[in-house]
Amino acid sequence: MRMKLVSRTSRRPSRVRTSVTMLAVGALLAVLAGSRAFAVTCAPMDHAPITIKADRDFTAANGVVSGDGSAGNPYLISNVKLNDLTPGYGLKVDNSKGGVTKYFNIQCVQSSFQNAPPKGARLIWLVGVHQTTSISNVSANSGEDVASDGTQLDSCSNITLDTLSINKFGHDGVQLNSSDHVTILHSKLKALHNGLTLNSSHDISVGDPCDLSASSGTCNEFTYDDGRGIYVNNSYNIQVQYTKTNADDSGGILLDGSGTFSVTLTNGVASGNGPICPQSTGVPTGDRVDTIAGISITNGAHDINVKGYAINGNSHDDIMNGGDGTYINPCTGLTEMLNGRNTPPGGSGLDLNGNCYHLEYGFFPVPTSTC
Repeated sequence: MRMKLVSRTSRRPSRVRTSVTMLAVGALLAVLAGSRAFAVTCAPMDHAPITIKADRDFTAANGVVSGDGSAGNPYLISNVKLNDLTPGYGLKVDNSKGGVTKYFNIQCVQSSFQNAPPKGARLIWLVGVHQTTSISNVSANSGEDVASDGTQLDSCSNITLDTLSINKFGHDGVQLNSSDHVTILHSKLKALHNGLTLNSSHDISVGDPCDLSASSGTCNEFTYDDGRGIYVNNSYNIQVQYTKTNADDSGGILLDGSGTFSVTLTNGVASGNGPICPQSTGVPTGDRVDTIAGISITNGAHDINVKGYAINGNSHDDIMNGGDGTYINPCTGLTEMLNGRNTPPGGSGLDLNGNCYHLEYGFFPVPTSTC
């Protein structure tokens, strides 16, 4: 039996919120997994912060283990443990002045730093890099230090991020600023802000076909973030598939700004569990906003297509087109009215038909649900 869709005008009072040889299989997986196959040889050693601003900086002292910098044999920076982020980063490739012309890849990076400079730090930071580059097999835990990011790309293109395990970062797991043609695969991003933030970026691909019920490491998982699993701000030509955004305190996915358009979300999970009230502090987690939902569309974002998603808002609506001006405080249990006007809705071309959800706000007509 299909469950009835509930709009804000008729919402229910309570909400209850899925024969070959082993050698042949191994060889096939190595080909399909690409950079993930290198995990077997990952043995990082303590290393000082790495700065590369020119081709001459690609040296063994800066973690280069192989390659000649050509397109066919890029330099490989690998097996580094970066626990010292005092300059504001662990590994930075800065091509803002055009000094980096060689090809390179980054593989097997670990970090467990506990402190960052007052202005924050990035474990891996690329600036102005446009050569085809992969960053893979990264495992890091910042201890929730304020303002720390796992990987940040500024004005970069042609980058693949594969098999990143970013845990407890104080800001974003991955942040893309004015970047394009970036692919993110098989990664787990957990942060005190957003798992993935896209600012003024375009042509971004997130995820590939996978079994959403499989164990971690198979699909993208941007989960248990205090902010959003995915935040898209004034970015376009965004494709997200087979990606989990679960248990995110401020909502699963937020598509925001009139510059956000041509966004396609397919075959994923989006769950905005809402803030919690930690016994240790008594202060709610997450953002105090009126758009906490599985998927929210705000401030004129337009031409959005969502298909095959399981969407759950738990403490609020499952899908929202704009905000409703309220915030449910988990520490008091009270619904609070936020000051100022409601967060404006999205624009035209919003197609959320064909997903499993139960509660909506702000959509006219109400999208059809598959459950």
